[in-house]
Amino acid sequence: TLCPVLIVVASPRWHSATVWTFIGVAIWAIGFAIEILADSQKRQFRADAKNAGRFIQTGLWAKSRHPNYLGEILLWVGVFVICAPQLQGWQWVGLVSPLFVSLLLTRVSGIPLLEASANARWGQDAAYQAYKAETPVLWPWGQAG
Repeated sequence: TLCPVLIVVASPRWHSATVWTFIGVAIWAIGFAIEILADSQKRQFRADAKNAGRFIQTGLWAKSRHPNYLGEILLWVGVFVICAPQLQGWQWVGLVSPLFVSLLLTRVSGIPLLEASANARWGQDAAYQAYKAETPVLWPWGQAG
């Protein structure tokens, strides 16, 4: 997933920072912060014995059923945005990196597997059904269901 970075580092062409550098750093930082916070909230939730067998629906998890994956996707989009102004010709293949991460997390291994597991575990729980109906899968402003 470091494809854009490797391409830029290996390129003989180098430019100084642009507005895209700062936009990319901001996207990366937001993604990193979301991922760290979501993981921390889930770790704290699981550490509390009274939450045994329950699903998390507080903090960032009240806005997205998979905020850690949202953070991961934003992180890699930010890396690409930082690198994009440096790319020329064939180097645009670096776009594969954030697209591949997004595809894996949203369509292949991440969200589909966790959603199936959660449905098997809590699918009959009315509170979980309400959480699913009210909370978007990934994007906080997305459609729930």
